[in-house]
Amino acid sequence: MRLLVDAHCFDYPTSEGINTYLKGLYSELPRIAPEVDFYFAARDIAKLQNIFGSAANVHYVKLAASSKVGRLLTEIPGIIRRYRIDYAHFQYTAPLIKNCKTIVTLHDILFKDYPKMFPLSYRLSRGWLFKDSAKRADLLLTVSDYSRNRIAEHYGIPREKIFVTPNAVSEDFFHIDAERASSFAKKNGLGNYILYVSRIEPRKNQAALLRAYHGLRLDTKGYDLIFIGRKTLPVPDFDNLLASLPDTEKQHIRIYNQVGYEELKLWYKAASLFVYPALAEGFGIPPIEAGAAGVPCICSNRTAMGDFMFFGKNLIDAANPEILQSAIAANLSAPAVDTCKIRSAIHSTYNWKSIAEKFHNRLKTASI
Repeated sequence: MRLLVDAHCFDYPTSEGINTYLKGLYSELPRIAPEVDFYFAARDIAKLQNIFGSAANVHYVKLAASSKVGRLLTEIPGIIRRYRIDYAHFQYTAPLIKNCKTIVTLHDILFKDYPKMFPLSYRLSRGWLFKDSAKRADLLLTVSDYSRNRIAEHYGIPREKIFVTPNAVSEDFFHIDAERASSFAKKNGLGNYILYVSRIEPRKNQAALLRAYHGLRLDTKGYDLIFIGRKTLPVPDFDNLLASLPDTEKQHIRIYNQVGYEELKLWYKAASLFVYPALAEGFGIPPIEAGAAGVPCICSNRTAMGDFMFFGKNLIDAANPEILQSAIAANLSAPAVDTCKIRSAIHSTYNWKSIAEKFHNRLKTASI
């Protein structure tokens, strides 16, 4: 079997959930499935080689098109013909010209249930394309039971025809050097701090954490607040609240647009507390990364994050300001959960090896 992976997302300077998903899944698959030839396609071949390495069944195809239209309309179908591809794996959107079997991972369709959190242009451009790609897919994947249920309901696709390949945590998150992380924090002039990692947009609900931080006056109690993530949509609630804070409090709040992977792990490990009050997620990777790093984590129980039962008392209705403030205050006094048990649960449930093995078995069944 020859399997093409559209890996163009690695051409972008910033990394998102799609990158984590593809890197995790396909770093394992070539070893698990030696009978499959994998073809990774992107413009930056050198970057792909650093990610997926060298093996007899791993090949790289350089893309020329810089636009989505050019890539999906002509270039990818041409590559499929040239290399006699049997299956091609796409994220969200597959080419209109279908000249091989397609695998489509539809991570979420949150814009259907939460339209006010997404611009009209986003909803219009994704609406038909996502549905068409999902319905034409020979193997349709998603990342959580929540997303599977919503796709089935909105697109009229039988639930049993949607296969869940969840996200996972890279093994190195379980082995971050604590002393190095502490030195990193001190070098950045930090002692105790609360961390949030994710791009900034309305559904991520950073404003709730900022409001709780201000309400508890944590700047006067020795805690800084760190946000890591680029702004992808307007967030007037967050911006207006931040602007209204006194300068003495703002000095304890930092926003980093993007940090490198190795640095990100240190940010996690050195944090006193990780808080994730998102309102809607197709999965929600940052909380399980924090949990794997051994950091106390407060996580929203909304949408797909309701699956993270291992967070125990820290899985909360983060949309309720009083509940969120109380949870933060309690965890800063004494962690409400056993971080060792949480790490163990995350490791056993969300690891790329087992997820890749299940996907491989599904792929073999689908190709019969």
